Amino acid sequence: MPVYEYRCRQCRVDSSVVSRVTDYLPEQVCEHCGGVAERIISTPFVRLSKASKLEKLDPKYDKLVDRAMRSTPLADPDRLLKKMKPFDKPPG
Repeated sequence: MPVYEYRCRQCRVDSSVVSRVTDYLPEQVCEHCGGVAERIISTPFVRLSKASKLEKLDPKYDKLVDRAMRSTPLADPDRLLKKMKPFDKPPG
């Protein structure tokens, strides 16, 4: 369900209301002062998947990372994997 935001005409405090799209209410009662709160347009929130974030990266980024890994032995993730010790298996 979407989150709608309302701003009170009297105290100017913003509040959020979760409701169905079909339950359109242009005004609400302010939870702070009891005045009339009007619905406002707010910035939408979009959650991106990891794949979509990677798609937005500049293609030069992969080349920069590869170059840094070749020139800096400490940047090699396999070096860290080799240093790791396995966890003991739990008894059972």
